[in-house]
Amino acid sequence: MKKHSKKGAVRRWCLILHRDLGYFFAGAVILYAVSGLAVNHINDWNPDFIVEHQERPFSLPSEQAAIDHDVVRAALKQHGINNKYRSYDFPTEHKIKIYLEDASLFMRLGEKTAAYESVHRRPFFFESNRLHLDPKGWWLVFSDIFALCLIFLAVSGLVILRGKNGFFGRGKWFVAAGLIVPLLFLFTV
Repeated sequence: MKKHSKKGAVRRWCLILHRDLGYFFAGAVILYAVSGLAVNHINDWNPDFIVEHQERPFSLPSEQAAIDHDVVRAALKQHGINNKYRSYDFPTEHKIKIYLEDASLFMRLGEKTAAYESVHRRPFFFESNRLHLDPKGWWLVFSDIFALCLIFLAVSGLVILRGKNGFFGRGKWFVAAGLIVPLLFLFTV
């Protein structure tokens, strides 16, 4: 039977844990990465919701005093707008905003069109973005363990290979380059 040195046993366990934790957390890494890309570009698009704008035919009386909930409901029905009605208000004297479930209408009183805005949750992204933005309960514990395991995976990955392709060979230059990029950002912004 072949005896392993302590150093060899540690390296062997490091390899086993690196492999198994890598497999276990691969899905979470991919999910976090995709969600992170979505959240990073929040100025370019809404990663949580699909917002659609349309001009729709719509008419109401031109005077505020002639408008009440029944008039608004009747106008919605007449114009084929089936979203559940919630409420309305007058942001200015001559404008009305009608609040619907997952939508709203905004118009100038007396005009024959309204700006219709509908809002729907973006599938997959709405739920996965919560992983980044709202950790609570057991997910907070899981994400802390995940973060610690990512540190372990990074450190163990540094020492798995030996020789010219290992950390003390060419690896140190890649690690240095990988550190320089975020440090440049931190100290130049």
